[in-house]
Amino acid sequence: MGTTDETTEARETVIEAIERSAEIYGLKRSYGRLYGILFFEPEPLSLDGLVDRSGYAKSTVSNAMGTLERFHMVYRRSIPGEGKRAYFEAETDLWYVFQQFLQQEIRREIKTMTRALEDAEELLEASDADRAERDLERVRRLKRVYDQSAVVVDLLSQRSLSQLQSLVRRGDNNGS
Repeated sequence: MGTTDETTEARETVIEAIERSAEIYGLKRSYGRLYGILFFEPEPLSLDGLVDRSGYAKSTVSNAMGTLERFHMVYRRSIPGEGKRAYFEAETDLWYVFQQFLQQEIRREIKTMTRALEDAEELLEASDADRAERDLERVRRLKRVYDQSAVVVDLLSQRSLSQLQSLVRRGDNNGS
């Protein structure tokens, strides 16, 4: 059986990797560390508990929890008898987190771009400028990419990971 030091070292290895991952996705490393701390906690932690465990300022922890909540990585909980004090718990199903990101962030970008591309297409179709035809083709090509992306986002966000793996396996078998 392993020692507490090995457990602590293993957890720290994962938390440091989560810090680096957070940075890759444009979040602060501190946000990754705070998520990692919560990931291993068996019970929700208060802001003060997170401050104690992380050493970060309460404002840093509060800002991080707001951002991580927006991305469905943590949940705010109430604990009976604790009054209005907020507690936080990590979402440990990262496929769910990924699906929420697709549905909220990526889908929003697709809608924004699709509207803009449709507006541009309409303007270019009405134009008789020399470059309008070339620009129209590029806009239509980009719109097709966004249309196809919307289908992929729907597929990924509405299926479990095992369902997608099954689809991929079937596709691989059909191609062989």
